[in-house]
Amino acid sequence: MHRIRSAELRHLPGITNIYAHAVNKVLVSWEYEAPDLEEMTRRYHQRINSGYPYLVAEGSDGEVMGYAYLDAYDGRPGFRFTVEDSIYVAESCQRLGLGRALLSSLIKEATALGYRQMIAAISLPDGEGSLAFHKAFGFQKAGELKNIGWKHGQWLTAVYLQLPLGDGAQTPPDG
Repeated sequence: MHRIRSAELRHLPGITNIYAHAVNKVLVSWEYEAPDLEEMTRRYHQRINSGYPYLVAEGSDGEVMGYAYLDAYDGRPGFRFTVEDSIYVAESCQRLGLGRALLSSLIKEATALGYRQMIAAISLPDGEGSLAFHKAFGFQKAGELKNIGWKHGQWLTAVYLQLPLGDGAQTPPDG
């Protein structure tokens, strides 16, 4: 059993461990070294202080099973209605519907906050599952940059997906 809730400082050690696995063991993060708890805490505060949702999938025992957050797609003002999602699920907790629950919650919160577009940046080759997962939510491929990253002795490709939120581009945004 799990519940989706806003992440708190007490969740950051679990979040840090999940992200460390993504950095060190699979090719979904482009970082070479996993950030420590202090850096993950700094990043958490930056997102929270900017008003972005930061969620955690928490087990009945308080265990962090996964986490997700929104962040600016680009920091320039013209992009202020577009956000980028990030979702990470602990290896032992995959295929339990946590990613689906986290992304559903992010989409709902982003729409309520007035965002109009959500971007997902997927790293290939290891992100094929994430690519299919996002497409199942209605994300459409918006672009691909082949072989632009280098990690663990191989080239990485970035695929960008896009999901309109609310009225999308059909009406002007508020603000």
